[in-house]
Amino acid sequence: MVKFTKVLNPASYFDHAQIGSRSPATEKAISNYAEEKNHINPLTKLTVPGNDLSENGIYKSESSLLLVDPSNIIRLNVSGGYFEISKDTLSRYSNTLLGSEVQREKYYLEDRGEYFLERNRRIFSSILYFYQSQGKFYRPTCVAEEQFLEEIRFFKLENHYKRFVDNVDDDEKKVSETTKKSALQRVWDFFEEPNSSAAARVWAVLDVVAITIAVAMFIVETIPAIKKDIDSEESNPRQVTFFVIETICIIFFSIELIARFISSPDKVVFLRTAMNWIDFVTILPYYIQLAADNNNGQALVVLRVLRVIRVLKLARHSKGIIIVTKTLAASVNELALLLFFWFIGVIIFGSIMYYLEYNEHSKFTSILQSSWWAVVTMSTVGYGDMVPKTPLGKLIASVCMMFSMIVIALPVTVIVSKFTRVYAKYKDKL
Repeated sequence: MVKFTKVLNPASYFDHAQIGSRSPATEKAISNYAEEKNHINPLTKLTVPGNDLSENGIYKSESSLLLVDPSNIIRLNVSGGYFEISKDTLSRYSNTLLGSEVQREKYYLEDRGEYFLERNRRIFSSILYFYQSQGKFYRPTCVAEEQFLEEIRFFKLENHYKRFVDNVDDDEKKVSETTKKSALQRVWDFFEEPNSSAAARVWAVLDVVAITIAVAMFIVETIPAIKKDIDSEESNPRQVTFFVIETICIIFFSIELIARFISSPDKVVFLRTAMNWIDFVTILPYYIQLAADNNNGQALVVLRVLRVIRVLKLARHSKGIIIVTKTLAASVNELALLLFFWFIGVIIFGSIMYYLEYNEHSKFTSILQSSWWAVVTMSTVGYGDMVPKTPLGKLIASVCMMFSMIVIALPVTVIVSKFTRVYAKYKDKL
C-alpha cells in the first residue's frame, strides 16, 4: 500500500498558545517531539532555500515536500484495497487513466470521497510504482504476463510499457521476463523442473516408474527359479522378457542423461554434480555387459552390483531425501568427529579385549578380530557371535557399551538442530 503521511502544519497547530506561555518542561517536550518525528522545530520559522511557504504552511515545490497538503492526496479503492497517492505524482503522465483528472473522474464516488476501481489489487501496486519511479515497470513473478498486460491496457499505459521494454538493457529484460528462453534452456527446465509444464510432470512420473521397475527387476532376478532361466545359455521367454524390459529402461535413462548434459547451462558444474555420476554409473553395466562375454558371469558380478545404485535416482524426485542430504552435508564436521572417536574406541577396546580374552578356545584370535567385536558392540547391534568370558572382559565390555552411547548421543542434538535449520530454509524452495 502506497501512502503519503499527513503532517500537521506547525503554524496552525500552535496557534492556540503563544510562545513563552508554556512551562519550560512543556516547551522542551514539544521541541523534542517535533525534532524527533519531523526533524522540524515547531517554534521556529520553517524555511527551505529556494522555496517559500504558502499561507497555510504548505511548500509549493514538490521537490522539497516536507508538509503534505491533504487536498493534494487522492484515495483509491481497488477491489477493497486502499491506496493513497498525490495528484502531482499522477499528473506527470496526464495521458494515462489515473494521470488524467477527466478520465479518472468517472470512477469517483462523491459520497465516500474516493475513487473505486474493480481491478486486480496485486497488480495495482505495480501500476502505482510506474508513477512513483517515473516510468519504470515491475511485474510480480506470481502474475501471468497476459494478466499484467491486461491491466496495463486498462490504465492506458501500453505506450509507456512498450517504450520501457524497448529501452531496457539485457539485465532488466531478464527481471521483467520479456525475453524468451532458448531451446536448450527449455529442455533443461523440462528435465530439472517438473512443475515447468504438464509434459515435464508426465516425464517425471515416467522416470519414477522406470526407476522402480529397474530396481524391482534387479531384486526379482535373484529368485532361484528366475535366476536359473536368466543365466541359462539357451534363450527362453523369461530371459527375453527381462532383457527387453531392461533395455527399455536403459534407453530411457540414457536419453535423459544425454539430453540433460547437452542442455546443461554449465557443463563443468554438471560434471561435478554427484547425482549425474550416479545416473551414469547406473547405465554403465548394461553397455559393458553387451560388449563383454555374457558367459563370463564372475567377471561381471561387480557391474551387476552397481545396478543397485539406481535406487539413488529416486532422490531427484524426493524432497525428503534432498533435505536429509543437505543436512548431512552441513553436518560433516560433527559426523567426522563422531567417526574419529568411534574409531579410537574400536582400536582401544578391541586391543584390551584381545589381551584379556585371548586363549586357545577363544574367538578373540587377533586384535583385528577383537575390533570386529568392538564395532558390533559400539554400534549397539550385538550379534552375539563373540562374547567375553572373563569377569574383567565383561567389565570392559560394559564400559565399551556406555562409551559408545555417549559418543553417539553427543552429536545428535547438533545434527537435529541443523536439520531443523536446513528444513526451514529449503521447504519453500523444494
